[in-house]
Amino acid sequence: MILRGRSRGAFAEVGGPNAARAPANARVVAVSGRPTRLGGVNYDDMMPLDPFADDPNDPASFIDDDEVVEPLSDRERAEVTQDLAYVRDCMRRLRPRGILGIYFQCEDCQELHYYDWEIMEQNMLASLRGELPPVHEPSADPNVDAYVPWDYAMGYLDGLDAR
Repeated sequence: MILRGRSRGAFAEVGGPNAARAPANARVVAVSGRPTRLGGVNYDDMMPLDPFADDPNDPASFIDDDEVVEPLSDRERAEVTQDLAYVRDCMRRLRPRGILGIYFQCEDCQELHYYDWEIMEQNMLASLRGELPPVHEPSADPNVDAYVPWDYAMGYLDGLDAR
């Protein structure tokens, strides 16, 4: 499975009471569905607004964003496309059984990270589009019993198919 990360990002609300938070040069590229792109910024209306929006002292503004998206090779594109099909199958077949997503141990912090199926789907779609994945906030208090390792989820699907 191929995962790509994003170190930081900004959010803006389209419409509603906080619409003024959108950057002046932002333009809506797509209006329907989620996530939407605002002038180069991934936006998901289920995500909280950036608490440092329009703050000239935003701590993230002092960090060089040197993360460049490398294009996927043909092999990587095929693998991500296959993984996306698996994730969508998991959404359809495992979520009703109480499995909300996957977890894995982060190589940087050595802690477990929990990802809902929708987050996985959006990360893979962004990779296929040649974009950085949308920034997401992990659940504040995930039900750790509702998340499984990727290999377990794949084995579960295999078991369901073997019936």
